[in-house]
Amino acid sequence: MLWRIPVSLLAAIGRCGEAALILLLRCLLTLLRAGIALLAAIGHLLKAFLRFGWESLRGFWIDRTETARRIQQEYQQGPRSAGTFLRMLGTLLFSRNGIFRTFLRYAVPAACCLLLFAVIRRGTGQEYCVAVAVDGEQIGAVAAESDYIAAEEIVRKRLSYSADEIEVSLNRSLHLEKSDGSVLSAGALADKLLEHADIELFEGWGVYVNDEFVGAVEDTHPVKAALTRELSYVSEHMQGEIDDVYYADDVTYERGNYLTGSKVDPQVLANKLTAAEHTTKTYTAGKLDTVYSIADRFTTTPDEIRRLNPELPDVVPVAKRVRVPAVQRYLPIVYTKTVKATTFIDYETKRYETAELPQGTEDVLVRGVKGEREQKVQVTYTDGAETSRKVLSSRLAVRPVDEEIGIGTYTAQPYSYDTVICGTGRFPWPVDGGKITSLFGGERNHGGLDIGAAEYSEIYAADSGVVEIAAWEESYGNFVLIDHGDGYETLYAHCAELLTQPGLRVKRGEPIALVGNTGDSTGPHLHFEVRVNGVRDDPTLYMRVNAD
Repeated sequence: MLWRIPVSLLAAIGRCGEAALILLLRCLLTLLRAGIALLAAIGHLLKAFLRFGWESLRGFWIDRTETARRIQQEYQQGPRSAGTFLRMLGTLLFSRNGIFRTFLRYAVPAACCLLLFAVIRRGTGQEYCVAVAVDGEQIGAVAAESDYIAAEEIVRKRLSYSADEIEVSLNRSLHLEKSDGSVLSAGALADKLLEHADIELFEGWGVYVNDEFVGAVEDTHPVKAALTRELSYVSEHMQGEIDDVYYADDVTYERGNYLTGSKVDPQVLANKLTAAEHTTKTYTAGKLDTVYSIADRFTTTPDEIRRLNPELPDVVPVAKRVRVPAVQRYLPIVYTKTVKATTFIDYETKRYETAELPQGTEDVLVRGVKGEREQKVQVTYTDGAETSRKVLSSRLAVRPVDEEIGIGTYTAQPYSYDTVICGTGRFPWPVDGGKITSLFGGERNHGGLDIGAAEYSEIYAADSGVVEIAAWEESYGNFVLIDHGDGYETLYAHCAELLTQPGLRVKRGEPIALVGNTGDSTGPHLHFEVRVNGVRDDPTLYMRVNAD
């Protein structure tokens, strides 16, 4: 099978690859053969099933046809008497292939199947319940045992509120029975259990906080109205700035029978649930905290923060302990509001070696700038103090700029420490080695600074900029002119070879040419010029060499 595979492919995969390919093809062939054999077996099975069905139908038809033919012959050949008719009728009804035996042969199994199906359906469709009896007297039924357990828990809570020691010791029993549809809820069963305990009860509303019973009242309207007023007060106090306001705890009401001793005046219970204590607490200031941010965090005013902390500056020092107002409510009130916030993204500091700085020095080449991210935040407050924040949306407004710190590697210096130049230091010594052979100006009005150096010594850019000219000129020979972008230009003449091209951007300390003796020159040297706004100036005013 491999004669159709290109030789180059076999050569590429090697002997191991060839063996693996042959094994893969053999596996695929085996799977194909197994699939064909499976399909053939299924075909044979289907054929046998059809043949069996056909033979069964054919035998059934032949047997019935034979019975009918025999009855017809008896009718035609025998005398037509009453006995003949009775014999024919018996053959038709009760013979091996007669109507009655055929009916029994098929009807009885079908009837058994239908009966079994009906029994199963009736058994599975029957509903059961748990009947509860106390001291032998059945008091109700619940859907499941868990409802009974819940009813006992409700009874325990209702009894726990009473100041008196009340124990309900009842001999209870549970058993399973068929349901007649009258199934009690857990609360209704609790009412039945209390009624059976012969305790003084009244029908009212139980008030629960997080499923804990706090009292029973005959009318819930004063309690509900007081809780609603408290929420409305908080909402109005925030002047519509909040999105939602609610109680942190779940307050529920349940109708039922309660101990007379647990009855509470609705207004007294309302006062208890809405009680609030105004205090102060200590907050430890974090990074970038101010009087205004702290006031916002605790839903108060900057003046209140200053009143509690008379000597507190507007920008609060980190870890400073600040007194802030606090509210402690029986039912803590939670509210949320959506605010726009700006978060800062720290920049990274990168350090790398550069010839833009003298060896042994470091400097910030690019100042780091923090990024800014604008966010829409949902802030959650509990009793006026911020408890959580959830970012709803976020957008990068300002990308951070990494800070770049250069570690100097520039080592170009004159041959001798006796060469001292006390300029501003804007431009470094521009050649590897050398000494000054001709100063700026003088009797011949020299336009630059000549530095004698060994031929093919490297010449470096005195500052970063764009190469304006890199060409040949009759007097300068090979020269480079760099525009530094702030009115300053530097020129490097008489080069043996140029290492840059016009239009390229070069960095301070980057090699741009080699010392040579081209143009109007009498020996290997660098003619270095500094031009300010197009006017040539003394380079030593801008260089600082061996002066420190």
